[in-house]
Amino acid sequence: MRNISEAKRRLAANISTNVLVVVISAIIGFWITSYLIRNLGVEVYGMIPLVISFIAYFNLFTMSISNAVSRYIAIHLNRGEVDLGSTYFSSAIIALIGLCWILFIPVIILSTFFSMLFQVPVGYEKETGWLFLYIISSSFITAITSPLLASTFITHRFDLSNIVKTLSYILRAGFLVLCFHYFSPSLEYVGVSYFLMALFTLVSSVALTRFLTPQLKLKWKLFKWSAIREMGRMSAWIAVNQVGALLYVGIGLLVIDVILGPEACGHYAPITLWITLLGTLGAAVSDVFTPIAFDYIAHNQVHVLAQQIRRATKFLAIIMSFPVGLLCGLSAPILQKWLGSDFADLSPLAWLLVGPWIVNISIRPMFAICRGLDKVKIPALVTIVGGLANVILSVLLVKHTHLGIYGIALSLTVCLVAKNLFFTPVYAAIITNQPKTIFLNGIVSGIVMTGLLSLSALGLSKLCDLTTIPRLTLICILLLIVYGSMCYFVVLKKHERALLYSLLSRSR
Repeated sequence: MRNISEAKRRLAANISTNVLVVVISAIIGFWITSYLIRNLGVEVYGMIPLVISFIAYFNLFTMSISNAVSRYIAIHLNRGEVDLGSTYFSSAIIALIGLCWILFIPVIILSTFFSMLFQVPVGYEKETGWLFLYIISSSFITAITSPLLASTFITHRFDLSNIVKTLSYILRAGFLVLCFHYFSPSLEYVGVSYFLMALFTLVSSVALTRFLTPQLKLKWKLFKWSAIREMGRMSAWIAVNQVGALLYVGIGLLVIDVILGPEACGHYAPITLWITLLGTLGAAVSDVFTPIAFDYIAHNQVHVLAQQIRRATKFLAIIMSFPVGLLCGLSAPILQKWLGSDFADLSPLAWLLVGPWIVNISIRPMFAICRGLDKVKIPALVTIVGGLANVILSVLLVKHTHLGIYGIALSLTVCLVAKNLFFTPVYAAIITNQPKTIFLNGIVSGIVMTGLLSLSALGLSKLCDLTTIPRLTLICILLLIVYGSMCYFVVLKKHERALLYSLLSRSR
């Protein structure tokens, strides 16, 4: 129970530091995107998000293992079973090292023939191959690092892992600027920047593991095939779920590149950066609840867990409604200021992609329930079926209509929202023996607030010229004051306001 109390005490602080890191990464990400487009051009820049999308295909295996190992380590350490925790820890890292070595040769071959398999701008065939090799190599390093992150996860020290993330983002941006300035703009330097960022994170994670969880030992003799099989059963279904998720989000750029070409990728990719950052921000808030969920499950308090996740869902929906609403309502002036007038016409694409994301983010705390209770099979099957439907619908809309990149966005919105609104909340309620609508109220609150804020911001953008940073900043501050007041006094109930106040008080 001490871990639960400690987690609650650090809850608000962990959320605030997570959000701060996401804001910093968002600022760096937005700046780097515009910097790369200015120096490389839209068509060449389109290769970067295309290649980065391949990381997700590799990560579907590594993340499934890391998600499983964090669950087993957390539960066993909470029960005082340190030796078992070290067994799962060592087995996961050794297995990932072996997997990376096995996959390295195919990666080299694929990087050599990359330009033959995909549409690559003329003259950039070699640079794109190096970009692919460096970025996939960085994902190998990230994979080996992922079990090491369990130390900050189980000790609720997200602040330390956030420092590492922030420094890695700054390192990547600084390296790019120096190379582009003193040498020449090149896709190869973009790949090297990702490789250095991953290497820095690995070294830092090793140091944090030794500092936070010295009881966890990495030894070859602790490797157990039985532990791999046990984690593998859970990991396999998580991997299936990851494949389905990729068929939702990761397939879009591949379809666009194959059918419409790299220039269309360059126009579609900046908007996908928004939903990536929104997803990261949602994860920054929701992930702090995951170790708490595992603590409750370790102590057989599933009913209490369900009530905590219900509140977390509503709080997350209200928090995320603000950035989602702003990005929709102010999409035209933001795009014009960020990337130029040529991108301002993509405002409808932003509404179509970003707006429904409030649903997809709000349900994230429920993932902790499925992982903690080891109920990942059915969600994985539903996700893979929905992902396949998204691929089919995307291709049909692009090939047989004049929607172009809007067809990809429409397909993603319909398929993903349908799953996350009608299946995920109901399934989470069923496996915790709660009323089927227990988690829906918070999601509905988020949808309503997103709609109101989006329309308000759109109206202001029509009345005023908001293409300058001072004006955009002023409007955002004014909307935040009005939005925050409305949420606190209208949307939140009395006991929810009291809970929010207590969480903020604990963080001081």
